[in-house]
Amino acid sequence: MTVNMQHQPLHAAAVRLQDNCIHLAQDGTMRACAKGGQTSGCILVLHRVNGPDDAHYPIWEMHPEGDELLILVSGSLAVEFHEEEADRTEPLAPHSACIVRAGIWHRLIVYEPSVLMAITPRHNTAHAKVIPPLWANT
Repeated sequence: MTVNMQHQPLHAAAVRLQDNCIHLAQDGTMRACAKGGQTSGCILVLHRVNGPDDAHYPIWEMHPEGDELLILVSGSLAVEFHEEEADRTEPLAPHSACIVRAGIWHRLIVYEPSVLMAITPRHNTAHAKVIPPLWANT
C-alpha cells in the first residue's frame, strides 16, 4: 500500500477543540483551523452550550449542501426541526447522535449546560429569525 506523504504530518499534535475545529476535506485529509473561519467541506467542532445564546436560539439554521451530524457529549438539549409534515422536536440524550438532513431548517433547545460535537457543512449555511416558507428548502 502506498501512502501519500505530502498529506501526512511528521508528528501528530493535540488540538484544543475549545478554540479550534478540524476541517474534513473532500480528499480525506484533515487539518486544524480556527473556529469561525471560512472553509469549504465539513468541519468537526466542539461547542460548550450553557444556554440559548450559545446555541443561537431562536435562530433557525439550514445546511443546503450536506447533512449535519450532532453528537451530545453531555448535558441535555433537543433539536427542533421544521419539516413538510410538521414541526417536531427530537430530544438528545448524552452519547447520542442526530443527523440533520441537508435542506432541513433546525435549531437547538438547551435544557441544561451541554457539550455538543458537530460535523457540519459550512458552505452556504443559512440562518433565519422567522421560519422561511417550506418551498425555500428545495
